Amino acid sequence: MKEVIEDILDEEKKARERVEEAKEKAKQIRLKAEEDAKRILNDVREKGRGEAKLLIARAEKEAEKEKEKQLTAAAKISQSLWEKKQKEIKETVEILFNMVLGEEIEK
Repeated sequence: MKEVIEDILDEEKKARERVEEAKEKAKQIRLKAEEDAKRILNDVREKGRGEAKLLIARAEKEAEKEKEKQLTAAAKISQSLWEKKQKEIKETVEILFNMVLGEEIEK
């Protein structure tokens, strides 16, 4: 009878040890899964940051091109207007000069 009780107690001890081992193994699996998840999340964040930086750089480059295009167009318009006004000023000065000299205005 004593042997049967010892056998039962021994089996209960072995069962508790197996449960503890299973708990420890489950804990290690959970910790590894959490570490993997953190690593994957960090990788995704870094990839997202990299892609965002590329998009920003591309947008800045396009904005700079558009700015240069607009400045060039504005400079052309300004030059055209200046040339037109110079011609008008020259004609006006000539008319005024002729008027001061009392000559007939030809036009």
